Amino acid sequence: MWKNRLNYALIMLVLLILLVLFSKPFLLAILLLLAAVALLLALFTWHDAESIRTSVSIQSGGREGSETPMTFCFASKKRLLAARSILVEMEAYNEMFCETAQKRMLFALSDTENEYTVSVPLVWCGKVTFRCTAIHIQDIFGLFRMQVAPFQEVCTVIYPHLLRLSTELSDTTIGTTRNDGLMQNRKGSDPSEMFDIREYIPGDDVRTIHWKLSGKTDQLIVRQPSDPSHYNIALLPDFGRIHQGKTASQAELNAAVALSAAIAEQLVLRGVPFCTVLPEKDGVRLYEIRNAYEFHTLLPQWLSFPIQENAGSGLQYFMMEHLDQRFTRLLLFCAGKYEQDLYELDQRIGVLVLHTSEAVTDVRIERNGSCEMMEFPTEQAANEVYRVVC
Repeated sequence: MWKNRLNYALIMLVLLILLVLFSKPFLLAILLLLAAVALLLALFTWHDAESIRTSVSIQSGGREGSETPMTFCFASKKRLLAARSILVEMEAYNEMFCETAQKRMLFALSDTENEYTVSVPLVWCGKVTFRCTAIHIQDIFGLFRMQVAPFQEVCTVIYPHLLRLSTELSDTTIGTTRNDGLMQNRKGSDPSEMFDIREYIPGDDVRTIHWKLSGKTDQLIVRQPSDPSHYNIALLPDFGRIHQGKTASQAELNAAVALSAAIAEQLVLRGVPFCTVLPEKDGVRLYEIRNAYEFHTLLPQWLSFPIQENAGSGLQYFMMEHLDQRFTRLLLFCAGKYEQDLYELDQRIGVLVLHTSEAVTDVRIERNGSCEMMEFPTEQAANEVYRVVC
């Protein structure tokens, strides 16, 4: 505002100097007329800036790789006298990847109600907040610019792109049969108390099948014995912006998020409870996922968590808190080629590393002791379906 006032003062000073230098009546009259017009134009522009109100709306969610509409509304209770355009400067901040993008847009003003819809490309996964950094109106000649009250920030959640995959459960997850018929690696296998029912999963003890209910539903239903407060599977998104001294690419990070979400959703669809371990600044936070509602509640919350600066710190916290003693299977997700040493976890917990890389075009599998690695390309080929043994 002070910068605008200084501009007005300089214009008036120049006009006064011209009046002194050129004292001819005809020229003097023209200069006075121009000065009066400029003054009125400045007052009218200020009047419009005080009366105009701005607002922005955007869809609450979108899919990475697509576009979403954003609507700008510029309204004035009074008729606009001089303003003919409005300049919007805004920034989009991705809370998951801490990325900021700047944008400037110029819109025409023609009436008391002006509405414009633009398409916003959804480049990064995660929660994105759109903030107004500056907004000004300009008169018809572009001589004067007045600041307008900024609009309130709006947010949207950009969900990862969809992957086509199928999941199966490994022996480490479903357990192996003991002499007494129970599963040695399954927690909560006390058949004396029924906690819940769910669809049969290959490897379940046949004695837990609810035959009467299965006959009514035409599918095998098993009794869930006791409360499974400690789950067999832990999902750990352990990717960061820097991996092994190299900056992970946008494609690798987006693909890692998509892979994590797809595996989690497949486990939910199979009725397999699991625990998501989300790295934080000084540790990890655990979220138990037992059904689709808990998964869809956690997903947008996870997409607003800032990822680690350096990949691998999540695994360090996992071992420091001895979480390998609570689970029989760890699914570890990362972006970029995985080269960290998993020797400390060998034979203590089954580990499946799922990492994404721009350097490959098809899925690669490696095995080292009880640890298995699957490397995925950042783009899934058409009609390809990934098969993952969890």
